[in-house]
Amino acid sequence: MKQPVYSLAWCLTLILGSLAASAGLGAQDDLDVLEEQAVKRAVERVAPCVVRIETLGSAEQVEGQLLGAGPSTGVIVSADGLIVSSAFAFAGSPASTLVTLPTGQRMPAEIVARDRSRMFVLLKVAVSEPLPVPTPVPRDELAVGQWTIAVGRAAGSAAPHVSVGILSATRRVWGRAVQTDAKISPANYGGPLIDIHGRVIGVLVPLSPQQDAILAGAEWYDSGIGFAVPLVDIQRLLPRLAQGLDVEPGLLGIALEGNDIYTLPAKIAACAPQSPARKAGLQAGDTIVEIDGVPIARQSELRHALGPRVAGEQVRLVVQRGADGQRVEMTVELVATIPPYRRPELGILPMRPPADAADDAAADAGVVVRYVFPDSAAAAAGIQPGDRLLSLDGAAVSSAPALRSLLIRHDPGQTVALQLARGNATETVSVQLGPQAVTVPDALPAAHPPIAAAGERPAVGIVDVQIPEAA
Repeated sequence: MKQPVYSLAWCLTLILGSLAASAGLGAQDDLDVLEEQAVKRAVERVAPCVVRIETLGSAEQVEGQLLGAGPSTGVIVSADGLIVSSAFAFAGSPASTLVTLPTGQRMPAEIVARDRSRMFVLLKVAVSEPLPVPTPVPRDELAVGQWTIAVGRAAGSAAPHVSVGILSATRRVWGRAVQTDAKISPANYGGPLIDIHGRVIGVLVPLSPQQDAILAGAEWYDSGIGFAVPLVDIQRLLPRLAQGLDVEPGLLGIALEGNDIYTLPAKIAACAPQSPARKAGLQAGDTIVEIDGVPIARQSELRHALGPRVAGEQVRLVVQRGADGQRVEMTVELVATIPPYRRPELGILPMRPPADAADDAAADAGVVVRYVFPDSAAAAAGIQPGDRLLSLDGAAVSSAPALRSLLIRHDPGQTVALQLARGNATETVSVQLGPQAVTVPDALPAAHPPIAAAGERPAVGIVDVQIPEAA
């Protein structure tokens, strides 16, 4: 028999109603009282793990934005004095940091490490006795619609300040954060987002799906769009951070074909030189279809799969290669930085095709060289204006964009085989590509083929057309 499905709100009402009935209560106002008591108990449970943070000597302006000088919040994550807070409070590179424990003890703290992927910092205070540590919520227990409580301790009062909402999404900002509609502001950045049982879902930070800057997302404060880095994810990275090693976003080093990330497959357009992708054997034209056992059908799914990964982690990729869709598996170790890309250069300007090239049978027979730059790779290989480039390393060159697409798959210094037609002869020359460095002269040959002489032009004039229906 099919089991009935009940909403979270209905179940919560039923539970609170039962509690009210057992306490001899029955009115809606009494249910509101019980809800308030549940929130207070949850906050009381986590309060001993929430600290007040003051930063002194910060810059007044970062990335063109003015910074506030007010205190912020932090969460104790280890009994020996490790504390996590939002990187927002440290954007101005403060000269010193003070932490006030829930006991009222005020002590200096030092920055141990930073996570530039999820935008939080790890602090350390010297303690003489173990500090309380909160209980994290497992990832598989997070559910959209459950209660969330944002907790902060920036105010001077002994009790923390709170804001209540629901969990809006569990994998936002490309899988790095959860989202809540509870009111979030710089006062509770760095504080915990907890569930109704007082367990920590995550640490509140400003984030943005479109930007990676340290202040990105701060403009959304108190808007009903707030993010928290799951505490279980922070705990996974804690051993590395505790050693003083910063955490950086993990880079693969690829460019994908097309701009629509929500419909197009993750087909590789190019692999950056000296990138993990290139070193692992990924090639232009490969389509990524799986990461660590998770199927990848669209580019957005690839971003979600790589979003939580950090530099130094390994991922297992499966790609489809070639016309027959051969499956190739490989392991790639992500890195923090990739050397800047240098575009390879052939050293020519192509002739622009005529407007009616689509009707020209010879339009797809290569690219005509309009100009050869002096001291370029093309000049060294003996390529001349008027030559028609037919293929590069066996791949047909049908247009100037197609030639550029083939060139970016190579690095400066690589040698390619270029087939060209000169007059009635066809030959193949070896060209060692150079780095992009040419300067376009002021005067250049004509960009289009010459217009046919008057005697060669087709006849033009007025033509009478008889419409059958009008006859």
